[in-house]
Amino acid sequence: MKAIIVTPKSPESARLADVPKPELHEHGALVRVVRCGLCGTDAEINQGLYGEAPHGCDYLILGHENLGRVEAIGASVRSIKPGDWVVATVRRPDDCINCAHGESDMCIKGEYTERGIKAQHGFLAEYYVEVPEYLVRIPPELADVAVLLEPLTIAEKGIWQAFKMQERMVWQPKTAVVFGAGAVGLLATLALRARGLQVAIVALPAHGTLSSDIAEAAGAHYISAAETPLDDLPKMLGPIDVIFEATGSSSIAMKTFEILGVNGVTILSSVTGGDHHVDFQADKVNQRMVLGNMVAFGTVNANKKYYDMGVHDLQKFESLWPGLLARCLTRRVPIAEFSLDILDHRIGVKTTIEISAP
Repeated sequence: MKAIIVTPKSPESARLADVPKPELHEHGALVRVVRCGLCGTDAEINQGLYGEAPHGCDYLILGHENLGRVEAIGASVRSIKPGDWVVATVRRPDDCINCAHGESDMCIKGEYTERGIKAQHGFLAEYYVEVPEYLVRIPPELADVAVLLEPLTIAEKGIWQAFKMQERMVWQPKTAVVFGAGAVGLLATLALRARGLQVAIVALPAHGTLSSDIAEAAGAHYISAAETPLDDLPKMLGPIDVIFEATGSSSIAMKTFEILGVNGVTILSSVTGGDHHVDFQADKVNQRMVLGNMVAFGTVNANKKYYDMGVHDLQKFESLWPGLLARCLTRRVPIAEFSLDILDHRIGVKTTIEISAP
């Protein structure tokens, strides 16, 4: 079958190749992949920054943002059937206590695997086989946009945990700022707006881009960081109760601690690499965090609970803003036309690789 593979730790090695089709087993489902989204993680694996091939294999099939249809099931499978639309989760557990209780995203030991990232093949291929435990059924009416579910789960997890933390108070969050207008940032904006918060999304481009149009169509306030100093945000917006950081910039992540409001919470979702250094007013920030009862936490990956939440929210988004999610899918590339340029220079909000007809 056709697949997009890399040689892990070998920069610029992503390529279209013929690889063996996975074999269906008694407890699994054979899924025909319809499309996969590309993201910064895929690009960084291709840059050789990380990525690990499965044991005994010298390549890794890329891709973790996925959508497919079940083509066949093993003899013991009852919970799904051929024809079902599905999205597979990404992480597979080790034997730590959190993983054993369905929270592989909160793994303690770090011996988990991740499809398309760490020691398991991903979904940028014509087929994969998976057990139903890691498959999320998708309502047919969401099939065209459900490839956005995996990036949405990052926002779902962060926002759910932030709201749990804010149960420490009677007063509830009202104003949120999202940094970054990529797919995760925009989906976080929609999720926060759907929960009734006033949301400002901050990104470098000026107004008039697709991202600003999508954000404003959902009732968010778009602010260009090129035109507005970040220190001015509290003056413009009032106290900032929730910050969702999704820029990929450690400088912005550290800046959030300086502008967060009293009793606020910062959600950090950027996985940054390298050894970038910034000037940081540690004493001042520490004092603000302590005296202001502030919280900052990181969020990565998501367990199946957050995928279920994401399906619910995708339906809610479609009800509140019909057609808005489809506008996030800005470039669809047939797998036969894959090139390094497509991976390294993704256009618009979300580029997808189209692998088979629905």
